[in-house]
Amino acid sequence: MKFYQRKTFWLVIIFAYAVIFFRWHAISIHDEGYGRSWYYGDGFSGRNVESAAKFYLDSGFVRNYSLPTYYYTDAIQNNNSVYTHYPPMSEWIGGVFASITGHWEGKYIALLPILLSFLLVIVIYKFLSEILNDDKASFISGSILVLSLYFIGYVDDIHQHLYVELSKWSFVYLWWRHLKFNTSHVYVLVLWCLYFIMCMLSFEPYIYIAILTLGFSVVLQKKWLSWQMVVIASAPIIAFSLRLYLNTLHLGSFEAMLADMKGAFINRTGGDSNWSELGHAMTLNDYLFLLPKTRFTRLGHFYILPTITLIYLGFLGLKSIYRKNKELFRLSMVIYVACISWIFVMPQHALIHVFTLKHMAILMGIIIGVGILQYLDLFKKHFTEKKYAFLLAHGVFISYSVFYVAINTVYLLYLKFGLAYPHFGKEPYYVIDNLFF
Repeated sequence: MKFYQRKTFWLVIIFAYAVIFFRWHAISIHDEGYGRSWYYGDGFSGRNVESAAKFYLDSGFVRNYSLPTYYYTDAIQNNNSVYTHYPPMSEWIGGVFASITGHWEGKYIALLPILLSFLLVIVIYKFLSEILNDDKASFISGSILVLSLYFIGYVDDIHQHLYVELSKWSFVYLWWRHLKFNTSHVYVLVLWCLYFIMCMLSFEPYIYIAILTLGFSVVLQKKWLSWQMVVIASAPIIAFSLRLYLNTLHLGSFEAMLADMKGAFINRTGGDSNWSELGHAMTLNDYLFLLPKTRFTRLGHFYILPTITLIYLGFLGLKSIYRKNKELFRLSMVIYVACISWIFVMPQHALIHVFTLKHMAILMGIIIGVGILQYLDLFKKHFTEKKYAFLLAHGVFISYSVFYVAINTVYLLYLKFGLAYPHFGKEPYYVIDNLFF
């Protein structure tokens, strides 16, 4: 049964978008609570997009060489600053939207990513159903993703999150189809555009997509050095060159641009305590303890189930995939390497920003549904064989998982920072970070 033929699919969509539209209506990017910060969004970046959109509406795109202008909407006189450190396409999108509609406010701009999110839903379910060749497993995985913070918390974000995720899923799906089924060369042009767009939205897809592009070619036994690879590889080069060119025009010289980007790199990597977002240079303790701990803790927040449950189900899923489809297992390993690459490229950024867990989404989609079905088979086997010790362990495992979902997703996401906002308060629930994985 296709995903759209299931009544449950439409129930999932109706519920997810009920929460999404309530959040869109009730929680402004200027909200002082945690409804759009930390785990539940990126209101800070949203305010920057809003500022840039208003500036583009008032002054056009030529001024400041199209670079985004921040703090333009502040009440403080002459507090404006031209931002050069991050790809500007989300601000450009906001500016184009404002120029067309006359509305620069974040609430209006957010209607665009919400609209595009329907396309992301289709890509998620369709890609998973094709690559897994299992309608039930793919439906379970797709539904977990759509009902999770990964989707609900960021669908109406006017910064890069929705745009990047839609482009990323589309790229992986089309690249896989192109290599697997020798599709039309038009795919390569579309793939180039998707990669270019991602690189103009964020630095994070640079290495992620590069690993996937090369890794998929190797696994599917295609020439790793082909004209398609060369064309696709040119996208990040051209995107980054364009970024440097605009910065050079604005700053006045190539040397000034290099100094500016060097400072941004030090700031994002934690290489210097004077520039670091973390407040100090990255230490061995950060690498060995804090970074793994934060990644481990946050995974469950992003994907409904607690991290321990996700790891166990993921192991069952990978074990089943390895047994039945070696090719898909190798593709999953490539995706896993791509998922964790940002930790090594920009460790401090990965430590500071919880939303970088979005890179795990495609891997989660491939393995979790399969893992849940494998777990159900295992539970039935132990129940039929009356293995009471195992059944006791199942009881603890299931109770723990259900309790976590009830607190972390139902209460915090669907109610406190969702349909009941702000009646349960606006403060974060830090105890969950410390007690529940």
